[in-house]
Amino acid sequence: MTDHVPSGEIEQIVGAPRHPSIHYGRAASADQAVYILHSGVCKQQVPDLRECPFSLALDKGISTDVWDRFQDMAVELAILSDGTLAPLCVAR
Repeated sequence: MTDHVPSGEIEQIVGAPRHPSIHYGRAASADQAVYILHSGVCKQQVPDLRECPFSLALDKGISTDVWDRFQDMAVELAILSDGTLAPLCVAR
C-alpha cells in the first residue's frame, strides 16, 4: 500500500505545484520510490488519498523500463489499461 507523505512536503518532493485537476508524480532514484502529488479536486474529494485511483494504480506496480526514462522529474500521471501508473506521455 502507498505511504502518506505530509501535504507540506509533497510539492517539494515531486517538484511541481499542486494543480486543480492534474495528478503529478516523480520517480525518485535516490530512494527508489514513486511519489504522487494529488490534484486539488482529489485532495478535497477523497478522504484517504491512498484510496485515490492513482494511488491504487501505484499499488499495482510500475514498469521500471518506462519509469527509468523519467526518473527525478515531475511528470503528469496516467493510469494505463492494465491498471498501472505511468507518465501521461507514455499513455498517449
